[in-house]
Amino acid sequence: MIAWREKFLATTLHFAVTLLLTGIAAAIIFLVWFPHPMQSLIGGTELFLLVVSVDLALGPLMSLVIYNSRKSRRELITDYSIVAAIQLAALVYGVMVVAGARPVYYAFDTDRYEIVSAADLRKEELALAKDPQYAKLPWTGPRIVSVSIPPAEMQDAVAQAVSGNETHLRPRFYAPLSAKLDVIRAKAGKIADLEAKFPAQKPLLEKALADVKVPADRIAWLPAHHLKGFATVIIDTSDGRPLAWADFDPY
Repeated sequence: MIAWREKFLATTLHFAVTLLLTGIAAAIIFLVWFPHPMQSLIGGTELFLLVVSVDLALGPLMSLVIYNSRKSRRELITDYSIVAAIQLAALVYGVMVVAGARPVYYAFDTDRYEIVSAADLRKEELALAKDPQYAKLPWTGPRIVSVSIPPAEMQDAVAQAVSGNETHLRPRFYAPLSAKLDVIRAKAGKIADLEAKFPAQKPLLEKALADVKVPADRIAWLPAHHLKGFATVIIDTSDGRPLAWADFDPY
């Protein structure tokens, strides 16, 4: 006779453990690696959600199938070790794929912000970073930098950019945002002008500005470029830092 009560208890415990592990991974991804609204803006989390859904569904279901109180402790340990290994491998794979897509830098370059993901930066370019702090990918969320090219390297920078190795993908040119603050202020546009140009996008702008706690005279906007296209970034002109994001092309 099948002991359904015991099976459902084992399944519930299995689900709880799986939920805890995936919850920890999700917290790191959605609260640290992909701060709002990067999840929807640049994507990269769809595969993780798929893996988590499969893990949460199939893992406990497998527990429902394999658990049998008549099995020896050794048999149960063997069965659950195999299931745990499969689940953990799938979870780690999903997390690593998402890690490669995570935004690591918001880099102001020329007249806009570039959202740079981990996969965008080649190891050889990281190794050429002049400042050691830019030689490694950050793991605690995106960092804000500017792209500053020395005059002596401008010709090479332009040539490489034409061949696809754009300047915002070369950490050797990264500098503190303050190095380009005057340029940022000069290039930034007024919110009122943006609303007048794109009246249909006013609700998106209002939503983005809802949580901004900065005086109106310090708020401006710049284009932001990412893998999927363009968005609008709301900035504080006092320091040039992004305050919020609106998911529409301002060009």
